[in-house]
Amino acid sequence: MKKLSKALLLVTLLTGFCLPSWGQASTEGTEFWVSSTIVCSPDSKAAMPYIAVSAEKACTVTIKGGEGNAINITQNVRAGSWNEFGNSSKAYQTDPSKGTINVQMDASKWYPMGITSADNVYSEAGKKHNYGLHITATEKISVYVILSSPHSMDASNILPITALQSEYYTQDYKPDANGFSKIVGMTTILATEDGTKVDIVPSGDTYDGHARGVQYTVDLNKGQTYYMISKINEQLAGTHIMARDKRKIAVFNGTPLSRLPNGLSARDCLFEQSMPVDYWGTQFIVTRSLIKDGNIIGITATQPNTEIKVDGYTQVYINQGETYYILLQGPNDPYTACLSKITSPIDQVITANSAYIETSCPCAVFSYDTGNNFKGKDNTETNGSGDPSSVWVSPIQQKIGRITFGTCYTNMTKDHYLNVVAETATCQSTSLTAMYGATSINKTSLLEWQTVPGNPKYSYARAKIGDASTQNYSVFRLENKNGFIAHIYGNGDDESYAYSAGSAAIEQGVQVNQETFTNGTMSSTSFCLNDELTFDALSGTDEISRIDWDFGDGTSQYNSMQAKTTHKYTVPGWYDVTAVLYGHQVCTEESNQYIGTVQFTFRVIRPDTLIADTVLCADEVPTFHFPKAPNSRTYTMQDETQDEIIKDTIPTGDYCDAVYVLTIYAIGKRDSTVDLDQVLTKEQRRDSAWIPAGIDKAGEWVYDSGEYDRTYRRVGTKCDSVVTYSVTVISCLDIELSLDALEVCNGSPIDLPFVHKKGEIQKASLKCNGTTIDIPFSTDSHGAPLSPFTLPSESIEPGIHNASIVLSDPNCDNSQEFPINLTVYYPEDVFTYQFNNVLAVWQKGFGGNTGWDFKAYQWFRNGEIIPGATESVYHSADPFTVGDSYYVLLTRRDGVELRSCEKIIDHVDIYEEPAQPSKVIRNRQMLIIHEGCVYNIYGQKVQ
Repeated sequence: MKKLSKALLLVTLLTGFCLPSWGQASTEGTEFWVSSTIVCSPDSKAAMPYIAVSAEKACTVTIKGGEGNAINITQNVRAGSWNEFGNSSKAYQTDPSKGTINVQMDASKWYPMGITSADNVYSEAGKKHNYGLHITATEKISVYVILSSPHSMDASNILPITALQSEYYTQDYKPDANGFSKIVGMTTILATEDGTKVDIVPSGDTYDGHARGVQYTVDLNKGQTYYMISKINEQLAGTHIMARDKRKIAVFNGTPLSRLPNGLSARDCLFEQSMPVDYWGTQFIVTRSLIKDGNIIGITATQPNTEIKVDGYTQVYINQGETYYILLQGPNDPYTACLSKITSPIDQVITANSAYIETSCPCAVFSYDTGNNFKGKDNTETNGSGDPSSVWVSPIQQKIGRITFGTCYTNMTKDHYLNVVAETATCQSTSLTAMYGATSINKTSLLEWQTVPGNPKYSYARAKIGDASTQNYSVFRLENKNGFIAHIYGNGDDESYAYSAGSAAIEQGVQVNQETFTNGTMSSTSFCLNDELTFDALSGTDEISRIDWDFGDGTSQYNSMQAKTTHKYTVPGWYDVTAVLYGHQVCTEESNQYIGTVQFTFRVIRPDTLIADTVLCADEVPTFHFPKAPNSRTYTMQDETQDEIIKDTIPTGDYCDAVYVLTIYAIGKRDSTVDLDQVLTKEQRRDSAWIPAGIDKAGEWVYDSGEYDRTYRRVGTKCDSVVTYSVTVISCLDIELSLDALEVCNGSPIDLPFVHKKGEIQKASLKCNGTTIDIPFSTDSHGAPLSPFTLPSESIEPGIHNASIVLSDPNCDNSQEFPINLTVYYPEDVFTYQFNNVLAVWQKGFGGNTGWDFKAYQWFRNGEIIPGATESVYHSADPFTVGDSYYVLLTRRDGVELRSCEKIIDHVDIYEEPAQPSKVIRNRQMLIIHEGCVYNIYGQKVQ
């Protein structure tokens, strides 16, 4: 139950349900903060940005935020699905049973739609917007932002909030596009908390006057974005960005339009989310795109004098913020063929499909796909599709074992590819599965493995995983228990995209039986008594030389020379473990210095533990739900167990006086000679559990005498014999919703305030004209809906309706229906304002009139009737006055009278010659003559 979330969190900790306790830089998560950079078309056409979600399991996705918090979407998606939010090039579809979802979403609320030309991006330099979107889901999903405009495209996976950190360095590519003279590069910074201060040290001069190397500070609130933009034809790769007080921020790198390499067509945008510095590495395997003749690899350093090795040989030393570029080219020597046209820096050329890169200090590595004119000198390779794109290359220290991802099909991009790197010894155990709803296809045979020449310990595979014939199967699951790194890319007609499939971002911590603990975390996993537990210290990119262990039970190990050790616990309970790490820190000469301390807590239980949990709200008479399980049995309780009750009190604000969590631990033996369903003796009383039938207002437990029927079920945890026994108190929905007759403009939100007393709402809907429309809503920490409800009036036909609001209860069969008299006016744009003194109702099928046929009209100004104004066109002898409001009462052919929404006159055009338009009648039609031109009543030029 949502309203008991705090109490249930404690129960969760006590009963062994495991939640993630450390950040993982993966495409999968349940909470995300999203924004983007800017995409520009070579044709200066409007952008079409949208968000995509791939889901392995069916779930509910919620998107909120944007300018004015205007975006508020709740949408169900099915298992194995790719779903799009705001893709204006496709029809809207919100029924999960029909496949791919495409939900309407106003792009202007999270993206600067007014920027169409790459020569105008500089105008956004230094600006702040509320362009952040907050995305949540009830199951793990992957989220992507696709930046698209005609002949320009790129995409990025979005890191979940658990993977965001506070420190970043940017990497972008120098903007260069023929036909544009004011082109720039940019970085977007997005805050996830109010009061976030971000310190920025730009690697070059910014367009709005911040000098290279001089720190400046930007103040941001939650969901607010800041645009850092380079000077014209320059880049800001290597800029240091850090949020104070370890506030989490998201950073997005981009180039609105560029040729890659510079000087060589074709043009495309570049876009990728930055990875926090905490997850940078020192070892990388880079691979060439399968159908491209070249990839440019950019390596950016955070420390001075960073050594770069390629395939075991030192190539260069670079300083903090500098980027070293390697061209990984195909076999036909395209670099030589294109050399006379290339103007961007390429520091090293390697003819190979893969390369092994080592750095002495942590670095960021990006791979850039080249444009479609970068071909071999004999021009024989058939790869004329696809343009530049960019992707983060995960270090091999950050391998991940399992990931779900999607491929982004567009009208132009039909071909999709996967590059994956794994250990040679285990690469053949990598599996690839394509999913579509409940069905799946094994695609593992597509992975053809080749050894990395520079490091034979690793192998790589490049595979085409999708085309137009397999478009439905756009969601994939990639698995290898020993880990892998991977990225996905697609190529189409003059557009491309690429994004990383994620990595397991290993921070400093300790793994206990492969569960990772960072400093200060508490585990919700229960480890078993007398089991030999494996402790493995992690140091990110640092190298550990020795460890001092304190296991929290009075035993310790000092000067342990191995990262791994084992330990057994012989007494159940909670244990505080401390690991003090020493070793060689990357970028230092000291080989045995203090690296850090990791302190964490977990619980050890007996394999025969029986756990009984009851959650009650102090101001309610409880109703009991019992778990449904096969072979349910009767369990009889005895009075002498009362002194064994453990009672914890958790305040929950004004929602209820207190929440009581009752927890009983049992010792019962689990063998064939003991029946857990027996009536236990006093000596065994800790094996039994009292479930109270009620609770008085003073907070004391009250018991009913007699026997209690209980069911229990075994759960699969680390200890096979653990049994969980739960009783949940529920409250039925009690809500007051006062509804008078409502009048609203079509397309305007309808706010309905209410008073919530208790209980939860599972679903809210509006019943109108025989159809049911879902009402999106959110809840507070107690599960109570947030006021007010906002009805989607744009889905309701103008008219006078006998409607109702229906609220369903997830716990009780007492759904409530509230009748409402609802009047929805015609939209404001059912008539048009032309020149400075003419109002005209659109004819059927034009403008805002989607099918209404009118026979009578009456115009009103400032709420007062305009005598004689009874035609479809109202013409004033004098220009209208700014601030006046007008509407028209319309009578349809069926006799229904309904007014339009008001139109406020916000401007009046004053003309010198003639002073005002003149009207003429030709062929029984009124025309308007203005400045020598003839217009119809709708302002359309006819002569």
